[in-house]
Amino acid sequence: MGLNLSRLWSGRFARQSPESAPETAPRWDFHCHLLPGVDDGLRTLEETRQAISGLQQLGYGGAVLTPHIYPGAYDNHPQGLRKAFAELQQQVSGDFVLHLAAEYFADESMLTAITEHNLLYLPLGEQKVVLVEFPVLMPSPVGTDILIELQRAGYQPVLAHVERYRYVQQQPAAWLEKIQHTGAWLQCDIGSLVGQYGPHPQTLARHLLAQNLPTLWGTDLHRVEQLERYMRPGLSTLTKRGVPINSALASLSAANSL
Repeated sequence: MGLNLSRLWSGRFARQSPESAPETAPRWDFHCHLLPGVDDGLRTLEETRQAISGLQQLGYGGAVLTPHIYPGAYDNHPQGLRKAFAELQQQVSGDFVLHLAAEYFADESMLTAITEHNLLYLPLGEQKVVLVEFPVLMPSPVGTDILIELQRAGYQPVLAHVERYRYVQQQPAAWLEKIQHTGAWLQCDIGSLVGQYGPHPQTLARHLLAQNLPTLWGTDLHRVEQLERYMRPGLSTLTKRGVPINSALASLSAANSL
């Protein structure tokens, strides 16, 4: 690819160098579909329990659940997801900590939700972190507008699995510069590093990793089987480089939270 992508990002968005970040334990997962039966993720409570056990075996102590809010595909809303999350908390015991946010599809309805301040977000210190998903094949006509409006409204936008968007793969420098100007953080899927989504996402994910650009890494877990097939080798790729995994989440509360 031949790009020095770190030149596109200011210091507050770029990751620390591996040499200056010795801790690598994946304490928190950011972006997963553990809330059962609400989208295309895990389907049953038993699957969720199995997934939590598998995440613990990989070293995770907690996760930020990000069910889809995608009108016309997954017609979820904050109130309903909070109720489902509260029910899950009553059913899952142990010391694996759960937090609730959402993965919003970038469309006009999200602009309305921003205006109304009706968003599921992750409280992180004084920040309100919101995960946004773009279309995979074609750019959203309101995608970058949404990232900008989130910033203006006091939220910290995070662009989900940036390596998986076809148009970003084709013009990475131009798109990453555009995303930088919105103030959004980059999130990459761990499985992309080992080919879970094919060679093009893998290539871009590895280049982003080489430039220390992703702020957050997520399992984007939908099925228990993905843990051993993709997450374990993907995490090995990260830890061998000495990359701190999701250190931006270090201030998260140790208590389960809505």
